[in-house]
Amino acid sequence: MSTLRMSLSYPARKRWGTAMSAAALTAIALVMLTPMLWMAFASVKLDADLFTRTPLRWPDELTGDHYANLFTQFHFGSSFVNSLVIATTTVLLSVVLGGLAAYGFARYPWRGSGTALGFLMVARMVTPAALVVPLYVIMQTFGLLNSVTGVIVGVTVLNLPFVIWILKPFFETVPKEVEEAAELDGLSPFSVFFRIVLPLATPGIMTAVLYSFLAGWTDLLFPMTFITDSEVMPLTSSLLQMQTGYKIYWGELMAGGIVLTLPAVILCFALQRYLLRGLRTGY
Repeated sequence: MSTLRMSLSYPARKRWGTAMSAAALTAIALVMLTPMLWMAFASVKLDADLFTRTPLRWPDELTGDHYANLFTQFHFGSSFVNSLVIATTTVLLSVVLGGLAAYGFARYPWRGSGTALGFLMVARMVTPAALVVPLYVIMQTFGLLNSVTGVIVGVTVLNLPFVIWILKPFFETVPKEVEEAAELDGLSPFSVFFRIVLPLATPGIMTAVLYSFLAGWTDLLFPMTFITDSEVMPLTSSLLQMQTGYKIYWGELMAGGIVLTLPAVILCFALQRYLLRGLRTGY
């Protein structure tokens, strides 16, 4: 194989390398998509066909009962709304508060700002399980248990250091001359930030939006800890209700996994071009 590659011209070797890379990435993608395909097939199979020896075989008879049961038996309608509220509010708080903090670190450094950034990263590296008990006490003190507000606060606290680290390099790439010109035109620092800097840092903002949405949409630890009322449970907690001591509702569990996954997948594809630009611009 190596002798063949050495005998090829540079353009041919480049095409060969590109083809090999594409084949390897395709194989990895197929391996990663296999569980998703299995979940999708299982969500439309009859209960009697769920445990066949060929899980990826197209079912002989399709059923939508599992998806219907999500909304009639497991309150997935209210859970979907709760997850959407948690995710969108987490995005809003994380991007606004994290963006202001990141802009301050980028444009107004002070002695010790690097140390402060390091402490933020260390705080993000702490496992969320270590914060459950103190956050639970805080939520109980302020009466935020059994509410989406408590989950939003918990997820945002964990997400803010990450957002600050994402956005800081994007704000540093914005030319200072543009901001100075805007200030000479009479804009306040906050107006410069929201009207000038944020649009110029769109790739970073969209990257922060995506990660913040995923953090709020997929979080299970805080809903499982702070919420016991089924009416305010998000989708992640509602999936746990399908595993009882007497029965596991496999079809509904697979259908719920699809409902939970689809919004995140759609958002990733929608923001793909921003993410690629963000990877080139950020750290």
